Amino acid sequence: MRFPYPSFRRGQLEAVEFVKSGLGGCLALRAPTGFGKTLVALMGHAGRGRVLYVVRTRNEISPVVREARGLGMPFTLVFSGRKMCPLLRGAEVPPEDFWLNCRLLRLKSMCPYFANLRRVSEGELAEHLERSGETDPHRLAVSIARAFSACPFFALTGLVERVGLVVATYPFFFNESVYSLAFPDVDIDQFYVVVDEAHTLVSPQSVLSDHVDLSTLRGCSGELSRIGYADLAQRVKRMEELLSRVDSRWLVRVSKLEAGVDRELAVGLEEVLQEVRLKALSSLRRVRVEEFMKVSSPVSRVARFLALASRGAFSLYAQASGDVRRLHALPLGYEPIRERLRLPRGVLLMSGTLPPERVLEGVVGRATRYLDVESSYGPVFPRENVFYAVYTPVTTSYPLRSAGMFAEYARLVRSVYESVGGAVLAVYPSYEVMSEVVAQLGGLESLYVERGDTRVGEVAERLSRSPHTLVNAVAGGKIVEGVEFRSRSGVSLISSVVVCGVPYPYPDDYVEDFRRAVRSELGEEAGSLVMDSQAAIRTAQAYGRAIRSERDRAFIVLADRRYLKKKFKELLGIEYDAVFSDLRSLLDRLEEFLGSHRPE
Repeated sequence: MRFPYPSFRRGQLEAVEFVKSGLGGCLALRAPTGFGKTLVALMGHAGRGRVLYVVRTRNEISPVVREARGLGMPFTLVFSGRKMCPLLRGAEVPPEDFWLNCRLLRLKSMCPYFANLRRVSEGELAEHLERSGETDPHRLAVSIARAFSACPFFALTGLVERVGLVVATYPFFFNESVYSLAFPDVDIDQFYVVVDEAHTLVSPQSVLSDHVDLSTLRGCSGELSRIGYADLAQRVKRMEELLSRVDSRWLVRVSKLEAGVDRELAVGLEEVLQEVRLKALSSLRRVRVEEFMKVSSPVSRVARFLALASRGAFSLYAQASGDVRRLHALPLGYEPIRERLRLPRGVLLMSGTLPPERVLEGVVGRATRYLDVESSYGPVFPRENVFYAVYTPVTTSYPLRSAGMFAEYARLVRSVYESVGGAVLAVYPSYEVMSEVVAQLGGLESLYVERGDTRVGEVAERLSRSPHTLVNAVAGGKIVEGVEFRSRSGVSLISSVVVCGVPYPYPDDYVEDFRRAVRSELGEEAGSLVMDSQAAIRTAQAYGRAIRSERDRAFIVLADRRYLKKKFKELLGIEYDAVFSDLRSLLDRLEEFLGSHRPE
């Protein structure tokens, strides 16, 4: 195996040996972004058997593909079949409808791209992947469809028994039905599994959850009534009527019994869908295959929701946000995650913000071998390039939130922005807090505020046009989780990060139920640590946007007096450089630290 870089980073070779020596167990690797965790994972598993490397999003597949090519490792990749499908040509179809339509067309031998797979050899496809210089997964899928006139999804999944590395998004491991769809002939115990950004597992609802809104429920019951399934329509109306009475913007618990949610209803809807779609196939003489692939129904959306909601480890919660009312199926505890982690030959959990070993073991429910690279081998990047400041006059503690407190946060954020030449990232515990603060930030040179539909590319474009921008984002959101904003020369565009408060989730019914379930299982202390770890991980992810390489330099402000608590210092794993009780002193130190430093 060729090593694609001039030399190893500090601790990198030792980390490779750590992985090699522990294969078959549950390993945990904590190291900052830019250390080369992907390279370590691939080298540590090389030649030892099949590896399923899972990432949260499609965009995160590219770096793994790049490293695999550099090492000369044969690979395949798997993400949304719906996004790859040549028949859809970019049309938006709900995933549950797409897969039902796809399965029926394949069963009836009516999909030309699937039929053409017979003419494509695994060798030709593997060679295509190897020779292509493309790392973007979507463009790779498009290139396969064009080169072979064949289905990219099933072409790529068909390589699983030929190559040693499969790179996929989270659902292809954590969701059993999705895994079975992609790899029906390969048991999960034949894989070593690498979970990237594994800090996500501390919040299991971000890995396994689902929701359905009131308009979809109404559409479902209406369609069932029209096609002659009155009994099923009445059962769906029970959920509809219950949800229509909800007026809380926070999650409130809902009884499954009262809502009528059970496996029998889920199966009933699935059977109806099969029957209706099979009838629709008879019209394909008049409707093109491409048009059939776009057929959708609210019944399929509700059926998918019920498949998860009816599981014993999941509970129901309702919420009204503006004019939209949603019913959520959320996990109470970690057992759905643990079930999957128990199955592979071995597991490697990696992140720059993994929780401490005792917390992680509580989450995964088993002993781990844990390596914190910086604790064991020293800083990966120059410690003097980052300054950690705690600012104590402010807090987002619920009893102390007020118009005056939000005004103090606005004054801090504005002052930091006006004192630096590069971009500033201000991170808030919630959209509500962000809205209160941003309302007092008028008149700035360049201001960006995260929305529910924000795209990471949109933020990058803004920063490329206006490097001196104040970016306002929500902890745990798209902008502060696993993304980076760099100049053309590779230097981080973020000069300073202001974490406005401690990003605890709002103590709604789900948070309280989850906390109670974890404490019941792990004990009072461990249960509290899990909740504190969620907040600490979100904080670390926020300030981690600024330091991405040896050349980056950043001033971090932890703006909440609660960061002085011993537990937070331990969970964050950093030493504070200074604590400030007045804004002028903080700004003087910021200007001294950054000096004339400007993004390139």
